[in-house]
Amino acid sequence: MPSAINLDSCEERDSTLQNALSDLHDASNLPAKQKKTRVSGPVNTICSHGYGNGLPTDALKSILDIITQPHGLDQTSVTNIIKNLFPCSKVSSNAIICIVSRLGQGKCKASLPTQAALLKWLIMVMDILEDSSILSKLYGILFNLLDMISLRYGSPHNMRLQGPDHDRASLCHLLSLTTRRRHVRPFRIQMLLEITQSSGNEPALVSLVRVFKEYYPNIVVGDAVSGKASYFTESKAQKLDVILPRQKAFKVIRQRRSSAKGNKVAIPEVHTSRSNETSVSLEEIEDVHDLIGKLEKIEPPNQLISAIGDPLLQKFLLLKPSDSTNKRLDSWLSAFFDDELQRIAERQGHNERLSEVLGFCLLHVRYTKTLPRPLELFLVTYINDWDGESHSGLMLELLSYIKIQPFNEVFTAFFSSIEATLLDNGPESKVVLLEYYTSILRQWTIRLLAVPIPESDIPHPPSEILAQLVAHVDLLSLSLLETPGATLDHVSSILSFYETIAFALSHSSLNSNIRINTPSSLVVYNLTFSTSLSTVSRLCGILAVYKRAFETAMAAASARGGEGGYPRDFVNHFNGFLMDICNCLWRNRAFNREDVNALGCLFPTSALPALRTYADNLGHSLPTLFSLSYSTTVCALSIACFRDLEDVAEVADPPSIAVRHAGPVTQRSLTILGKEGGLKLSWANYRLEVLRWLEDRGVKGVGELMFNTMKHLMLAKGGQVGVGGERVVGAVG
Repeated sequence: MPSAINLDSCEERDSTLQNALSDLHDASNLPAKQKKTRVSGPVNTICSHGYGNGLPTDALKSILDIITQPHGLDQTSVTNIIKNLFPCSKVSSNAIICIVSRLGQGKCKASLPTQAALLKWLIMVMDILEDSSILSKLYGILFNLLDMISLRYGSPHNMRLQGPDHDRASLCHLLSLTTRRRHVRPFRIQMLLEITQSSGNEPALVSLVRVFKEYYPNIVVGDAVSGKASYFTESKAQKLDVILPRQKAFKVIRQRRSSAKGNKVAIPEVHTSRSNETSVSLEEIEDVHDLIGKLEKIEPPNQLISAIGDPLLQKFLLLKPSDSTNKRLDSWLSAFFDDELQRIAERQGHNERLSEVLGFCLLHVRYTKTLPRPLELFLVTYINDWDGESHSGLMLELLSYIKIQPFNEVFTAFFSSIEATLLDNGPESKVVLLEYYTSILRQWTIRLLAVPIPESDIPHPPSEILAQLVAHVDLLSLSLLETPGATLDHVSSILSFYETIAFALSHSSLNSNIRINTPSSLVVYNLTFSTSLSTVSRLCGILAVYKRAFETAMAAASARGGEGGYPRDFVNHFNGFLMDICNCLWRNRAFNREDVNALGCLFPTSALPALRTYADNLGHSLPTLFSLSYSTTVCALSIACFRDLEDVAEVADPPSIAVRHAGPVTQRSLTILGKEGGLKLSWANYRLEVLRWLEDRGVKGVGELMFNTMKHLMLAKGGQVGVGGERVVGAVG
């Protein structure tokens, strides 16, 4: 069995690792001249296992015990091992203490290159520690090692590194990541300034001084922070890409922002300089428990505009809202967008920072679900000069969050300009517009469901606005269907829009403002006669949701004495869709107008005689050409279903299948087949089996509509069905 093979493989790997650790331990106790075997064998095994599968806690502890004590291993082997120390679980506090206790000078300490490599490893794993506070508890020991040049720069060979390479300064980097307000004490400030001055303002030390200055800007002063240095880069990010897949934990890592060309970023980072001993800055918050526990003590950062790009600050402002906060955000955005509009008016060219600010605004809007007023005013003006290509993805997604307002107003302010900019003669531009309208419908629906809007808040009821939007998109959908070169992918965008409506209708009981708006007849029938099975199935699924929504709404209106219902003509017109589709797929009555509410698929009656004559000349009957057995979208699957039934019957009772059906299956052919020794199956049960067969293979829309519309299928969905009683049950009017 495969599972047994996997278990044996795991046991074999564990055994190989244990043997390699044992060999490494033996080799570490022998001088180089006394070794009988090469140490490269167990080293390669450990490195391969660490990189490929991760090292368990006990193996990691054993390796650290070996390499942090005096040993007989060569430095190259030790360095290779440390580079591949990828843990498969959280790193224990004992492992951290083992490493820190071996830092420094002395006979019992690890070699200086090993110490430097272990410091870099600590930086790499500090986000996956079992106890996130262990390094903070050992802060005093680490800080007192700053006088060791080799630890400040990772190795004796890196002591002259300047500029961006100073992120190799392992000890300073580790301290900068670990430092919190409680660690910044006067004696440490004095010691750090003295070391910095005596070393000639080393970049690594200057960066650490700047971290201290963030907590006490009025105390840490002087020339110590004026050296040429930047904050440490997140060199551990690439390593974490290897570690995290081996971990069962998840952690979000905040990284410093940088622009594409090294320019100063438009949105400042979170930085707090007004905090005191009793307050807490956002930079000190490490997890959600920290945020909740210290919420009342948190001091807002210097510039609240940082909130549009910082998830933690967004949560803080949401939990502690205030009018002054909103005014500060709006003031910054107004100033920036006013400058941008002035640049556009003066034809000064495209500002590269606009895309950056819009990107951060989008992150903020996704979280709050509303556009800040300055951003909305900017979009109203900017959209008239927008070329449709610059940051198009950002623009369209931001514009999908515009508030619900009368359709004429939103069309004049936004939709008309968007269509004039994007539309051309090809189908792609129409698809982009459809996807945009789908997004805005989704956002409006979510807002109505989450926070019902009183009718007094807007001049028109939301239901009327949604109805006008659907009518507008109907015209766009028809235009796309008639556009040369439109593919099934393009048609899929039409169905996605109506599926969004169906989602809203499935939750319409939560809000009376969500009313049913049916697609236009031309859209429905164009999609009904599509040659794509997925298109037909999705359309049937959408109509099934509409039908259930009608039934729910009419039942609720009946309980209220008719208030809030739908006009009978409106309901009957929708019932015509159901009747026509059932006549085509199920009842073998395509284009029939004699049934109640039937529309005959709006096919001209004057053209029917010619179409019947054409079908008769081909040896077919026009009313049956769109049934389950003959429709070009379903016929191949219908006969495949029947042959599966024959195979099952033959396996169960081989003599029972003397003759097989050649297809297509009809009511008459089933009767003849049963008499000639073939599979005995009624016409009704055959069609039921086809629906179930399609559902099992993901084509659920057709069956969903039939089971919600055909009365005899409603009553006997789980069992056998009779021949008679094929009555179409439409929405109650």
